[in-house]
Amino acid sequence: MEINKHIGEGFGKGELYDVLVQLQNLVGILPIGGETFYVSQYGNNTTGLSWANAFTTIAAAITAAVAENTARPYTRNRIYIEGGANYAETLVAFPANCDLVGVGTVSQGQVMVYGTTNIATAVKNCHVYNLRFSNQTASVPVVTICDSCHGIEFHNCVFVNGDGNSSTIGLKMGSCRRFKVINCRFAGNPPSVIGINVDGIYALDSEIKDCVISATTTGISVADGTTADYGFLIKGNTIARLDPNSVAQMTTGIAYLDTNSRIHCFICDNYISAVTYISHAGVASDTALANATVGNRYVAAGDHYIDGHLIS
Repeated sequence: MEINKHIGEGFGKGELYDVLVQLQNLVGILPIGGETFYVSQYGNNTTGLSWANAFTTIAAAITAAVAENTARPYTRNRIYIEGGANYAETLVAFPANCDLVGVGTVSQGQVMVYGTTNIATAVKNCHVYNLRFSNQTASVPVVTICDSCHGIEFHNCVFVNGDGNSSTIGLKMGSCRRFKVINCRFAGNPPSVIGINVDGIYALDSEIKDCVISATTTGISVADGTTADYGFLIKGNTIARLDPNSVAQMTTGIAYLDTNSRIHCFICDNYISAVTYISHAGVASDTALANATVGNRYVAAGDHYIDGHLIS
């Protein structure tokens, strides 16, 4: 919604316009000057600037948003993706300073990207909402995000290992600052081997929060070498192996593989079912975990624990 610049005339000094713009930006509504692109398999694949003229592929809208951001790098754009048949695409790029939003009536409640997504070019401040990523290629991650994709966010998304495939990872994050994975789901038949793999030096001020993570081996894995993890929060996640073909328990809920005998990540209020609920590879692992974990509940071999203390 664009705010008319004449609003507020006759109201004090006309400052109502500035107030409304500030409020609009704070709540995340499309800022003034940004462009909106549309994707629909019922569009005519021309300009992408309306539903009637919508692009018919997500990749085409991303290309347009990248060009718009290059021309006006200080505005924020948005892409609306309508439901319908699945989008059988292999995405290789995300647009900077842009929201990708799945909308419309779809059978599973989300727009489906039916293919692997491998973002190989660094991008900043791309936020993804309400998309379902379904991997159809064995032995690769469902979604891969390369290094230096700072400020990338996933909200209310689903990462699915396609039936019969053997996906290694649901979401593989490279060395990125201020990334967020919020209220997302990781599933499959079987699920991926690892739900989320943080695989790089940086995870500064990042969040994995309120997700449901199913995996065969490890729910969240933070690689050795992720030393710039200050402010990294893992909170409120439900982590377990929900596998239609197996009753086996997940091996490790959260694997923090940093060997520097320290941990700067705060791990709290997670619900975990695994043989080992949280592991740390450093020499001072017990101290590191005690200082960094609060309120985590987990089940191992039928016994229930809170922060390592047996409660039943």
